[in-house]
Amino acid sequence: MPRYVRPNTAASLERVINAFGNLTKVAIIGHLREHGPSTRSDVAKALEIGVATAKHNLQLLADEGVVLEDPPATEERNGMRVRYTLVGSEVEQRYVELGRALGLN
Repeated sequence: MPRYVRPNTAASLERVINAFGNLTKVAIIGHLREHGPSTRSDVAKALEIGVATAKHNLQLLADEGVVLEDPPATEERNGMRVRYTLVGSEVEQRYVELGRALGLN
């Protein structure tokens, strides 16, 4: 059975990995930064990915606080299109944390 490596790094780095941990999430962040609030179908079409893939990754980013949902998940959405907005300050903070962990700043 493989052993998982648990290096002695700051716990906050886990948040960075969760936000930037795959190409799809990074592409979504880039799309929202460049084009502003978008629906999951807008994202899927622009990135040429499946809507289910966009939905899954947008939800993960929302759970991480990197994007905001409008209307929020706590409200009734019956048939409403959810628009996702990038939380730029969160992205910048995590980017700085990544740089720090890599010894770049």
